Amino acid sequence: MDLPAILGQRNVQQAAGLLRSYYTRKLTSGHVRTGASFDTWAGGGDAPDTVNRLTADDLVAVTLLGEDIKGPAALGLLGTYAAPVAELLEQIPADLDMADVPPQDYIRVYGRNSAAWQLWDVVRGYAGGQWRMGAAKTSKLLARKRPRLIPIWDPVLARAADLDTSLTYWEEWHRLLTADDGALVRRLGSVQDAADLPVRISALRAMDVILWMDAKQRSY
Repeated sequence: MDLPAILGQRNVQQAAGLLRSYYTRKLTSGHVRTGASFDTWAGGGDAPDTVNRLTADDLVAVTLLGEDIKGPAALGLLGTYAAPVAELLEQIPADLDMADVPPQDYIRVYGRNSAAWQLWDVVRGYAGGQWRMGAAKTSKLLARKRPRLIPIWDPVLARAADLDTSLTYWEEWHRLLTADDGALVRRLGSVQDAADLPVRISALRAMDVILWMDAKQRSY
């Protein structure tokens, strides 16, 4: 996976424009897009009082990104599996950025035996739940709870970044974000500075929005 052009040094101002548009431009409805509220809805998924538990507001936040959470998944995640989800969230740092995970710690934080991977399996329904949560819905819910550590996956982003599978996208983004002593993270900070958003968002969320907006723009 190569760095998408829109995230390159020459495109900081263009990326800032896309980011600003996503969060501030009003659509034909007269409102900004619902996804602009994903990060802050009900105080955010990593708010101190809810950081280690899944709430109905987290499911609502995912719907703001255009996803439909089915009843069986909602009941399972908020009911039957609420305790296992909370136990796993407690093991996943809320104050750690993907770019700050050193290569030697990658397996511990993101590997198949990590709490993050186990939570992915629970949310998808692989760990006993009788529901179907695809990779896009699962990644958005995990990104809601750990916006600094878990990036979003969806078909639009996958095409924009030339990602083949959700099974390896954590690894691929980690490689890019830690390359050149964190140059991409610093650039994303510069993009946010130039965009002058109403609220500061994580580097991962900024990256997600820029790629999504650029891909949508190119499709018109």
